[in-house]
Amino acid sequence: MRHLLLITTALVFFVYFVTANDFAGANSYFLHTLSAADRAAVLDAMQSADMKLLRVFITRVAAGAKGSSAQAVDDLETVAVGSYDDTILTQIDVLASEAHSRDIKLIIAMHDRYALGCWDTDAYVAKYNLPVTGCVNGVPDSSVFYTNTNAIADFDNRLRHILNFQSPTFDVPWNQLSDAIFSFEIENEAMGHMDQVAPGWWCDRANVIRSVLGNTGIQISTGGGTDLPTSTQSQFFSCSDIQVVAIHDYNLDPSYVATNIDAVKEISLSSGKRLLYEEFGALGSTKQSQIQAVTDTLISTGVPWMYWELTKPGTGAANYEVWTDEPSWSTLQSQSKATRKHIGEYGWPEIDGGV
Repeated sequence: MRHLLLITTALVFFVYFVTANDFAGANSYFLHTLSAADRAAVLDAMQSADMKLLRVFITRVAAGAKGSSAQAVDDLETVAVGSYDDTILTQIDVLASEAHSRDIKLIIAMHDRYALGCWDTDAYVAKYNLPVTGCVNGVPDSSVFYTNTNAIADFDNRLRHILNFQSPTFDVPWNQLSDAIFSFEIENEAMGHMDQVAPGWWCDRANVIRSVLGNTGIQISTGGGTDLPTSTQSQFFSCSDIQVVAIHDYNLDPSYVATNIDAVKEISLSSGKRLLYEEFGALGSTKQSQIQAVTDTLISTGVPWMYWELTKPGTGAANYEVWTDEPSWSTLQSQSKATRKHIGEYGWPEIDGGV
């Protein structure tokens, strides 16, 4: 049995690191709340660009968010920790089916760090008396959420509930839905803008997730940090249950991006992890040229990328959001297609078939 396990592990490592075509994707974190017509429009735009991954969050969304057709939806645990309202999961399930029909898979962030008293205040804030800033006077120190044993147990129960959600559309639990789900992310930007008070927290949560997923082909991703250094912490590369190290950074200087990726890429390859440049965005009068420059760099590094964010409507030069009626979209579209033609050092069987 031990020999079989070693052979299986070696084969998985081999599959992940056989060279394959890279890919691009987009964040559209509340797309599941938009009208059916607008969801279709966004997904059709992604398909036209040959984008392969779409990232969404399980978090409360307000009606009309960012000027969109969004309908309000509560977080999974809005009323109380441990009291689950599956409305948002059902919405995401519908989106997963719509994306699947266009050969697009989901990355599902299972919680948002900034719901802990920053951009929102969720049930964990009330139960554990977490500080609230409203992101006006900085990002709150949410150390208790990451260190209190009861909070950790509550959060692990949330993770299990999400993974065991029975898909009304596919008629299987999400933990078996590798056809439509690429990865589950532990949390968006965990411990973002605060001390890293619990370095082992990510791996412990990954262990919980893997105990439910088993060997289903669905990946576990870190959820990114606030920049390249916090996104690529050393403990991520030594955790056997983390497969994808997600990078978030809004410094678009090509030299900065290339240098930092080069510094961590060999570590990822030698440790059997894959890098995904999951969040970056541009704004201002040079928005389009910045997107062109940074995606040129990312294509050259062989690391797949996802833009923040694709929404209807976009915001033009005013902010990061992009829609198809602005010049930046044509750049994202053409760069995504160029990325699909590039051969990288990572294998992506979940994208190209085989897992």
